[in-house]
Amino acid sequence: MQNPFALYIAITNQGVPFTASDGQAFIRLPGRYAGGFYVVPVRSRAFRDWFFHQVFARHDTLPTSRAFHVVLNHLEAEASHTDGNQRLAVWRRVGCRNAALLPDNLLLDLANLECQFVEISPGGWKTTTGESVQLQTSRSMASLPAPVPPPADAPPPLETLRSCLNLPSRAAWLRCLAWLLAAFRPNGPFPVLILQGPPSSGKSFAARILRSLVDPSTSPLTPIPSSVRDLLTLARHNWILAFDHISTLSPQITDALCRLSSGLGATVRETSAHAPEPLQQFYKRPLLLTVTGRWSCPADLAERAFIVTLPPLPPDGMDSRTEDSLLTAFQPAWPAILGALCSAVSTALGRMHTRALASPMKLPSRRLANALAWAVAASPALGCTEEEMQQAFALPAEPHPMVEAVRNLLDQRRQWTGNATELLELLQPLVPCRTPKGVSQQLKKCMLTLADNGIELKFHHLHDNKRIIELREERGGASCEKSPPDAPPDFDPSPQPTETEELTTP
Repeated sequence: MQNPFALYIAITNQGVPFTASDGQAFIRLPGRYAGGFYVVPVRSRAFRDWFFHQVFARHDTLPTSRAFHVVLNHLEAEASHTDGNQRLAVWRRVGCRNAALLPDNLLLDLANLECQFVEISPGGWKTTTGESVQLQTSRSMASLPAPVPPPADAPPPLETLRSCLNLPSRAAWLRCLAWLLAAFRPNGPFPVLILQGPPSSGKSFAARILRSLVDPSTSPLTPIPSSVRDLLTLARHNWILAFDHISTLSPQITDALCRLSSGLGATVRETSAHAPEPLQQFYKRPLLLTVTGRWSCPADLAERAFIVTLPPLPPDGMDSRTEDSLLTAFQPAWPAILGALCSAVSTALGRMHTRALASPMKLPSRRLANALAWAVAASPALGCTEEEMQQAFALPAEPHPMVEAVRNLLDQRRQWTGNATELLELLQPLVPCRTPKGVSQQLKKCMLTLADNGIELKFHHLHDNKRIIELREERGGASCEKSPPDAPPDFDPSPQPTETEELTTP
């Protein structure tokens, strides 16, 4: 009988082993349909399932555990010693054909059975397949529809998208578009989109739609993780991280979210006897949060955020639109909406390096400058002018009376705590509010501007239903004074890798 190891190695010859930029061993496998390829880590459940299926289909048997580990060791050795297949860039959902910091083309993985992806260049976009790119998928990733050009006899696709979202203004709509366009860039940095509003204002529905346009998932929205380790696990397996119904954040999670938007290093340990050296991995991710009425935005996060406040939906009987009816309008338009976004990305690629902002402007934060430049470059394909896009990012020309009043209050004391009635007495007649409820509403609307002025705002709900407002000068820091009991005590906010996570061997 032929040596079984030779039979098993012959099966693996269908794929091409290589190492990723962090040194991890991958293998490129042929897809179900001609021309398609997909990549998986050598030490992964996906490769094990593929290999066991191939062995049983050909030889009507299954490999022993020892034989399978011999195959894994062989593939890792081949990946590390094959010229031209070492230190290749592996992307998740969004990537490019090279590891350039400023790529001239972008790739969007459709994650379908045909292993198709969209290649976007300054000259346009096309749906294609091929083995020259390494796009990694996971079991939680859902497929995107193949984009199509907008039909000539239909409404503009992006207007169809806007009609499905309960947005208060054109500026809010342009901020959502800017966040979507930033999610098409593999290298970031990424703004954080925060959707807030009263209950039943459509925050969660809008978040599901916006995430699904770039990175649909079997679980589009998840609760905020309780530890940094769990957050990094989600980052390893998803492109967009979308968290729903957030009321508070621990200091560790706040720091990790801020770093994920601009780049976070992590140490990943493989549990292989032959891989004692840990992998050094680096994550940048677009983030989307929906928050409750008890939320107060940490100053560090506000510097990186687009905050959109959704208005309350009309009372029952005044608006017949339901989620089902909105999805009925969105579903058939999805391919054309995705095509319109790909066209906007193509426009941005063509104009990004040949233009500058028309005039200097005051941004909520310098951390949003890249997102602004990218969105302004795409503006001709978004149905807006460059000036409109810049105004969507701009701070108010005149300081808000509430912000000025709070600033004057904190000039006399660095911190104030009390209820809305007490605060109203201190701020009158400097603010237009006449009721305690109005004070609370105005503070929430000014949260981003307050944070930009170094003022931290918190709302506390006590056990006897009393609501307490806390205002303090905050020059950079987390929003919570203590962390949950299970928060990692050794998380280091420095840019060096700090977290560890195990990759289990099959």
